[in-house]
Amino acid sequence: MAMTKNLWSINALATEFGFDRRTVGLRLSNVKPAEVKGKVKKYRLADATRALMGAVSSSEGVVSYEEARARKLAAEAELAEIELRKERLEVLEIATIDQINSEIFGNFRAKLLALPAKASPDVFAAKDVQEAKNILTKYIKDTLQELSDTMVEAYETEDTQLDTSTGSDTESPRPDEATA
Repeated sequence: MAMTKNLWSINALATEFGFDRRTVGLRLSNVKPAEVKGKVKKYRLADATRALMGAVSSSEGVVSYEEARARKLAAEAELAEIELRKERLEVLEIATIDQINSEIFGNFRAKLLALPAKASPDVFAAKDVQEAKNILTKYIKDTLQELSDTMVEAYETEDTQLDTSTGSDTESPRPDEATA
């Protein structure tokens, strides 16, 4: 007598393994059926057993349901940590960082574009090339120092928007400066 492989429907597998039919259907969703007749899909017992007894296909191969569950819990915990850090204002959204960077680089650009207008009278009045070079160097260093001293205003904690009410050129005291 020749042995033939039996094919099992979702209902037959649910009955045989004692699972709910929907659970069997979900666990078999990544398993290719051996035969499809109309809406009825039939599976090989070996394939179905791997899926039903705790093996899940993933991009890293086959992992157990417990490992998949552990990964899901770890990912959810990581998301909760990120949300907590947002609430504590330890991280910023990319849009806020983009807004801060736009303000910083906009200020930088404006100051560099203003340099020729500010320096040209003094450079024109210079006696020689070396004096003109020294004047330009002084203007560049002063501008860079002014830019490094300018602090971007802190964002408000309620809406994480930049506080631009005082203007971006307002200098805030540095922590190392003593206040009287």
